[in-house]
Parts: sequence; structure tokens; C-alpha cells
Amino acid sequence: MTANLGEPEFFVGVMHVNRDPWLSIAKEGQIPSWTLDGYKNFEVIYFHGISSAISRKMDSLIEDLRWNRGRNASYFISYVLMIVLAPWRNSLPKTFDSNEKQSGIKVKSLLIKIPEMTATMRWKKLAFLKYYIKNSRAEFVIITNSSSILNFQPIADFVKLHCDVSRPFYAGPIHHGYDGLFVSGSFTVMNRHAAELLVKERKKIPVHVMDDIGFGTGFEKLEVVPTDYKSLIIDSEEKLDNYSKEDLLESGHFRLKSGSLESRNDAEIAKKLLEKMWS
Repeated sequence: MTANLGEPEFFVGVMHVNRDPWLSIAKEGQIPSWTLDGYKNFEVIYFHGISSAISRKMDSLIEDLRWNRGRNASYFISYVLMIVLAPWRNSLPKTFDSNEKQSGIKVKSLLIKIPEMTATMRWKKLAFLKYYIKNSRAEFVIITNSSSILNFQPIADFVKLHCDVSRPFYAGPIHHGYDGLFVSGSFTVMNRHAAELLVKERKKIPVHVMDDIGFGTGFEKLEVVPTDYKSLIIDSEEKLDNYSKEDLLESGHFRLKSGSLESRNDAEIAKKLLEKMWS
């Protein structure tokens, strides 16, 4: 495959978890998409932490308190995380090449030396960004997840239209948090300037909130205003049927999160989406 001459180059990092349902979603839904896209100026690497029974139990407890036990429990766990994680605010975990036994997938992967938990995602993403800065010459970096499908040409057209490479560029689906605007963690686009700035000024990113909210807070403190890029959310095969091939080819990011944790249908939606777009 030849590169798209004159088109922006992207380095894509996929937040990966080496257990189901995310593992099956990556294998059966997302990974096949990378060879189907006609745009070729991109490189993909999956990155994951160290999973263990202890980290899974802690993750489950923390996120249950954060989301399911009422306001007081949510405030409590936020303050606990703020205190416990504060000493590591400026830390960057080490990264290593991950093999198939560690990642569960037969594609290029990166092992971040940190427990695999939602509360540590901030550090995982920063470690990935440092890896990107050191190891890639691409002007743009994308962070996404396994429940996403990317269509690069609309993304390339978007960054060419909106990005001034002399200034930090931070884009994706914008949401409103308690501390300002932030871009969805399922699809975040930055230029090299923004990635370098965020890694350098990582102390400005809070440690007790969700990673995408924390990145938004960090960029707000750095006076970097996010640029909105809408995702197309397709959470069922019935919703997919509502779109024509032409409609789909205009979108750059598809968010396919569907069903419950025990019964996800993301991979099947991805297969039908890819067939409809690129068959």
C-alpha cells in the first residue's frame, strides 16, 4: 500500500484491555478495519496496562463508588484518589513492547507498566503520548478505544481545515464537565505541539477525575480551546440501517458501544458497518 502523498499523517493509539468483552471487540470488529481504509498515512498501536485479579477488584470497587453509590460516595472516592495519587502526579510509567501473550492480539502493542484500572488511565495515556513524541514523526496523534471505527479521509480533511500547526490543536466530540469543556476519550485528536505541551505540563492534569475530563482541565489551564468534531454513535444494527453508504463515508469516527458489559454487540455492528462502507 502506498501513502497518500500530501495528506496528514496520523499515529493512532488504541486503549486496549486484554480481556473480554474488549478483547473480542478488538479482534473481531476493529482490527480488520485498518486494512480496509483507503487512506494509508497512519500507524496504529494498541496500548494496555498490567492486569491482575487485585487491580480488577480495586477497579470495580472504585468505579462502583464513583458512579453507583450516590453523591456522598462519589465525593468520598474522589477525595481518596486525590490524596493517594497526588505523589505520582508528575510520574510517567515506563513502556515496553508487548507480545501476543501479554496483549492477546496479533498487532503492534505497547505495555504500560501500571495497573490496568480506570483510575490509572491518565498515566497510561500520558505514557503513550510520550512514546508517540519519541518514536513517531506523524504530525497528528489520535487516541481512541476498541469500540471505535475510524474513517481517515474525513478526519484528514477536518484537521487540514481547522488546525494551525504552529499552535496546539486538541479536538474531538466536546462535552461539558464540572470544570469546563473536555473532548471524549473515545476519540481525541491532537497535533504534536499539543501532545508535547500536555506531557510537559502534566502536573496541571488532576489525578482524581476521569482521564478525558482531566485532559480537558489540563488544556484549559494551558489556554488551549478544544475544537469540536462530532462522532456518529451507532449502538445497534437497526440504527446502522438508517444510514446510507454516502452518509457513513462522511463521518470520521464511529462510536459502537452497545448492550451491557455481559452482552456487547460492538463487533457485529462493526462488521456490518465495514461491509456497508467499503464493500
